[in-house]
Amino acid sequence: MKVIITSFAFLLLQLTVAPRIAIGEIAPDFPLLFVVYFSIYSGPLRGSVAGFLIGFIQDLFNPELLGVNALTKTVLGYVMGYAGAKTESDHVVLLAAAFFVGALMHDFVYLLFFTGLAPLKFLALFFTKALPSALYTAVAGVLVHAAISLLGIKVVRPLGKARS
Repeated sequence: MKVIITSFAFLLLQLTVAPRIAIGEIAPDFPLLFVVYFSIYSGPLRGSVAGFLIGFIQDLFNPELLGVNALTKTVLGYVMGYAGAKTESDHVVLLAAAFFVGALMHDFVYLLFFTGLAPLKFLALFFTKALPSALYTAVAGVLVHAAISLLGIKVVRPLGKARS
C-alpha cells in the first residue's frame, strides 16, 4: 500500500511541482524517478510492474502516444531492477548515474515514437530536451533520495532482505 501511495505522490509532484520548477521547457521527471528508485531496490520483476502501471497512468493524459510511457517505463523498471541487483545502490554517485541513464534511456525510446523516426527532429529534441532533462532529473533524484533518507522513509526493502 505504501508503494501505491508513493507512486501517486510522485505523479502528483509531476503535475504540480515539476511545472513550477521547470527551467524553460526542461523539468525533472518525477514518475521516472520513482520507477528507477523503486526498481533498484525491488528488482526487475517488481520494477517492471511498477514501471508499466505508472507509465500507463501517464499515458492516459496523452492518448496520441498511448502505451509509449507504459512501454518505456516497463523496460526501464526491468533494466534498473537488474542493474540494482548487481551494484551497491546506496552510493549517491551510482544513484545519480542511474537517474541520468534511466532518463536518457526513457527519452531515447519515447522520442523514437514521438518523432516518427525523423532523424533530424530526433537529434534536435534529444540534444535540446532529453539531455538537459536527464541532467535535471538526476539532480532532482539525488535531492529526493537525500530527503527520503533524512526522513527515514522506507518505501521498499533492499534486495538482500526477504520480500513479501
